[in-house]
Amino acid sequence: MIESTTHTAAAVLPDRLQADLLERIAGGELELPMLPSVAWEVTALSAAPDVDVRKLSALIHRDQALAGHVLRVANSPAYMPRIPIVSLQQAISRLGTTALSEIAFAISLHSRVFNVPGYEEVVRTLWQHAVGAAAYAKEIARWRRSNVESAFLCGLLHDIGKPVVLQALLDLQRVSGVAVNAAVVSTAMEAYHAHVGQLIATAWTLPSPVAESITYHHDYLIAPTCTEAVMIIRLADCLSYHLDLPEVFDEDHVRHHPVLADLNFYPDDVETLLSKREAVRTFIEGMS
Repeated sequence: MIESTTHTAAAVLPDRLQADLLERIAGGELELPMLPSVAWEVTALSAAPDVDVRKLSALIHRDQALAGHVLRVANSPAYMPRIPIVSLQQAISRLGTTALSEIAFAISLHSRVFNVPGYEEVVRTLWQHAVGAAAYAKEIARWRRSNVESAFLCGLLHDIGKPVVLQALLDLQRVSGVAVNAAVVSTAMEAYHAHVGQLIATAWTLPSPVAESITYHHDYLIAPTCTEAVMIIRLADCLSYHLDLPEVFDEDHVRHHPVLADLNFYPDDVETLLSKREAVRTFIEGMS
């Protein structure tokens, strides 16, 4: 994976930074974020067939900041509560355990990983793209009669390597004194994020569909076991970029993407997905 991306970054990264970054990645010296433990426990508890609402509420209450953010998102237009939600138990009964676990995981991930001081605008863009991909992945998974909850997680985490590469580059700049501009940072994130994401997936022991979506979403045909899951994320990634950058990823780009044929999507199906853009924007705003 590193070898296939080195030439992309070599043209822009100063030699010293490139060598140091590759050495950290290859040597296992890259500082990887910790798995958001409370959020992961919420996800596991919510998946149980006999989930205990009181236990779920108590688990989220262990992190007061998380509990407050969960209530804020639950009351956002993304979830359209008819009357204000004032407690976690009320949120669970109104939204369901699946929605609540998605909110909790996303908020915890946002605060722990998508948080690079000094690069708030860059990270905000990365986060909004990830949330958009997660929302679109759920829609695509429903159409495919695939696992919607897994698709959400795949979409949310597919670019998890980017903020980690960004933080690593900032650390290396401070140590070396070699500065790089925003365009260089962006290209390096694109070049190395899949491999770094693979390291995170291994460290967090993520399920195979999530791990393969992180590693292979730019080349789903080589995904070893979870090709459909990775194809869903490839299309979700494309749709989220169309939402972020419509002047670059226009509707024709979406309509003619090769993954559509592999997923057996027809033109009407694509139009249905494109029609979800305002709902996805609302979801992104609620999660941001």
